[in-house]
Amino acid sequence: MQHIKLPAFLTIRYANAIIQRCESAILSADKEIVFDFSICRFSDPFAVTVLVGAMKACIAKGRAVKYRSSPNKKLEDFFTNIGFYEWGRSTVGAGKFAGQQVELQHLTAVNPGYTDAVLGVLQNYLLMSPGVRDSLHMSITELMTNTFDHSETVEGCFVCAQAYRDRGNISICLTDFGKGILKALSSSPRYSYLINSLEAIELAVREGVSSRADKLAGLGLTHIQRFLQINNGEMHIISGDGWVHWNYQNGNGVKISRKKLALAFEGTIVN
Repeated sequence: MQHIKLPAFLTIRYANAIIQRCESAILSADKEIVFDFSICRFSDPFAVTVLVGAMKACIAKGRAVKYRSSPNKKLEDFFTNIGFYEWGRSTVGAGKFAGQQVELQHLTAVNPGYTDAVLGVLQNYLLMSPGVRDSLHMSITELMTNTFDHSETVEGCFVCAQAYRDRGNISICLTDFGKGILKALSSSPRYSYLINSLEAIELAVREGVSSRADKLAGLGLTHIQRFLQINNGEMHIISGDGWVHWNYQNGNGVKISRKKLALAFEGTIVN
């Protein structure tokens, strides 16, 4: 039995620890994997998508996935309501359950209808003007398009969306377990010069950049970046050993920070 002890705060701030523990679970040769949430107090969409992806990978390898639940009632209610634990019971059952829960979905292609469903749920928690709603719709669809364009994943991606009424904000994360941005872009002769993930991540968000030969141009994340700037938001992209953070919250343009992960993530996370 492999015991995976998770940190108290399951947020992108602790990305290194969460990714390392998920990788340990996926690589384990043990027949049973126990995800231990006993000290966990809070989770954001980033952690949800990475964890369910790891659970799905464990199940695909024939492992039994079990849990030690959190004593925190709010966290347990959150996990239960979005169908989080169903992913450790069976991939078929999880797919059927999660298909009814727009807060957590497994997508295999760009799905504008899902964007409509997400916004319908989020509007129950936050007031949005028609202009903000339309702009957010374009941003989420753009995010899905960019993910599928660069990840070249055959497994699809996990997406989680949550509204935080007390903070007045929205958090959305897409995670895929594909080849990662660097491998995808550098496989194209046009971008064969790329040698590190940080450079590849920053290039991938530009309009006109695509790893696919049959595409004239990628959409980039230009609309999302404009939306975040207007609404004082932020964005993280993790791929390979690269982690880039765009912060529009300081009111003076954008602050970009770059760091390397302790353990590379073979896929792409956009939060």
